[in-house]
Amino acid sequence: MRTILRSLCDIYRHTSRIIQLIDIFLAFTISALIILSLYAYAYSCFSERISVAAIFTAIGNLTFLVAIREQLTNKSLFNLKREKVIFDFVMCTLVLYIGVFSYMHLN
Repeated sequence: MRTILRSLCDIYRHTSRIIQLIDIFLAFTISALIILSLYAYAYSCFSERISVAAIFTAIGNLTFLVAIREQLTNKSLFNLKREKVIFDFVMCTLVLYIGVFSYMHLN
């Protein structure tokens, strides 16, 4: 078991820095989603719109991060430039946040 983990760590060390950064952000987003879900379930201090918007924002970010990681690692399926992939990620995230903010401010 120890050799398997060591070999996985050695293989992961050779991945690019941007993929490792995306993986760190994925772990952060998953932990934020778990904390937000538990807090919304346990306390429900926020209004319903804000807690739902926060959870959907975390789910949307998670989806976009998995998509950008897949597009950057799988060059045979996605023949896109790195700049275009990152630009698409930023634009989709901005549209997500605009939609979430407009949902939170509805009466």
